[in-house]
Amino acid sequence: MPNLTRLVIVDDDEVTLTFCQRVLQDYETFVFKDPKKALQYCEKYPFDLLLADMRMPSLSGVALVQEIRKKTTDFATIMFSAYGDTNYLIDAVNASNISHYFVKPVESQVLLGKVKEAVLAQKQLRRRLSEEKNLEESARKLASENTLLRFNAESPLQSLVGTHPSVLKTKEQIKAFALTDHPVHITGEPGTGKKMIARILHDMSSRSIEPFLSLSTTTIPEELLEAELFGVSKSGSKPAREGFLSRCQGGSLFIEDIQLLPKTLQSKLLKFLAYGIYYPVAGTEERSADVRVLVSSTTNLIGETDRGDFRKDLYHKIATLQVRTLPLRERREDILSLMEACAHKSNHIYPQLDTKQKNLLAKYSFPGNIRELQGILEKLNLTMRTTGKQTVTMEEIDRLLKENAEIYAAEQGVGASVKTIQLPVGHEPVNMREFVDAIEKDIIIASLKYCDNNISQTSRNLMISRQGLKNKIKRYEIPVDIDEDDEEDQSTEE
Repeated sequence: MPNLTRLVIVDDDEVTLTFCQRVLQDYETFVFKDPKKALQYCEKYPFDLLLADMRMPSLSGVALVQEIRKKTTDFATIMFSAYGDTNYLIDAVNASNISHYFVKPVESQVLLGKVKEAVLAQKQLRRRLSEEKNLEESARKLASENTLLRFNAESPLQSLVGTHPSVLKTKEQIKAFALTDHPVHITGEPGTGKKMIARILHDMSSRSIEPFLSLSTTTIPEELLEAELFGVSKSGSKPAREGFLSRCQGGSLFIEDIQLLPKTLQSKLLKFLAYGIYYPVAGTEERSADVRVLVSSTTNLIGETDRGDFRKDLYHKIATLQVRTLPLRERREDILSLMEACAHKSNHIYPQLDTKQKNLLAKYSFPGNIRELQGILEKLNLTMRTTGKQTVTMEEIDRLLKENAEIYAAEQGVGASVKTIQLPVGHEPVNMREFVDAIEKDIIIASLKYCDNNISQTSRNLMISRQGLKNKIKRYEIPVDIDEDDEEDQSTEE
C-alpha cells in the first residue's frame, strides 16, 4: 500500500534532489529547485514534511519556512546544508522550529530514519492537538451549561468556577486543609479570589457555624491595626473594645495582605498562633481565643523575609499550607465561564457573544483579574440596557478593554509597565540581549517618569542600587541629570 505522506523537497542542487527522491521513494514527494515555486505550492496544498537546503540563491531555507508559516504551521521541517555554519544552525532552530539538521552529504539510511521520526512526531502532534481541542471544547461546553448549578449547589467548592488544572488543584487543597486548624497562606495577585477561598475553607471546616471575619491591612490605618486585631482594655473613662480575635471566637479570621502587617504586630501575631494568647492594647491581662487564622498576600513573602520586612519565623508558621491563585491571563480558558458565573451570581445579563468577541475577551490580560471582569460585565450590562438589546458590538468591547487597560496603567504607575511583554510577531529570529535591553530601558524610563526623575526613589522602586541605576541610565543614554540628583540628595542629608 503506498505511503500517502507528502514530502516537499527544495534544493537548488539537482544531485541532492535526485538522491532524496530515490531514498524516499515510498513517500509521495514533490521536488523543487526554485524555492519560490515551492512556496507557491506549500501555500496552496497540504503537506506533512518540508526538506529544504539552508542556502539557496533566491530564498534561503529559513526565509522559506517563515513565509510558509504565515499560511500554515501544520508541518515538520528538516534542513540540510553543505556548510557546517553554527550561526546558520542557530537561525534555523530559532526561526524554523526544525526537527533535524544535516550537513551534506548524508547517508541514505540516516536520512530515511530521520524522515520517519519527523513524520511520526508530526502525526502524533496532530493527534494530540486534535484531542486537546475536543477536550477543551467539551470542558467549556460543560462549564457553561453547569454555571448556574455550580452557584446553587450545596458544596461551597462549587463556587470555584473553572476547568484550569490550578482550579482543580485548589479544590483538592481546600478539601484537605479544611480538615485542620492550621493557618493557611493564600497567595496571588489582587482580584484573584483569595477571600473567596478563605471563606470556602471556613465553610467546609468544623467551624462553619461560627463567625468568619476579614481584617484588611490596606484599609485600616497602621496605628489602629493593633486595636482592631487584639481589642482595647478599659482605661479610665474609656470603655473596653473587642478586637477581631474576641469577636471571632470559635471561628476563622482572615487577615488580608499580611505582608503589610507592621513588624511590631508580627511578633504578637506569632505569639498568638503559637500559644493562642494575646494582650489587648493598654491591657496587662492575658487573653485567649480559639480562632483559626487564614492569611493572604499579594507579594512574595520569601522576598520580604530576605529584605527583613517580614519575620522568618512568622512566615514558616503561616506558610506550611499554601494555596496559590492564578491571574486570569494564566487561565484564559476560564474567562468566559467566570463571566457567565458572575452574571448569574449578580443578576446581570450574560451578553450574547459571537466567536470573535469571545476570542477578544479571552485574549485580554485582565490586570485586575476577576474584580475587573465583574466591572466589565457591569459596563456591558449598562450598554445593553441603553440599547435594549442582549448583544454588544465588537467595537464596544474593544473600547471597554482599552479604557480599562489605560485606567489600570494610570493607577499602577510603573508597576503596570512590567505586566505584559509583547513578543515580535511571527517566527523571526530574536536577539535575546537586545530584546531584554529594550524592555529594561522602557521599565527604567517609565519608573523615572513616575518618580519625577528622582534617582533614589526610582532605585528603591526597581530594587537596585542607586549606582547600578545610574550606570544603566548612562548605558541606555536616558536624558536624566544624575549629577543634579546627587546634589539634591546631599542637600537633603544636610
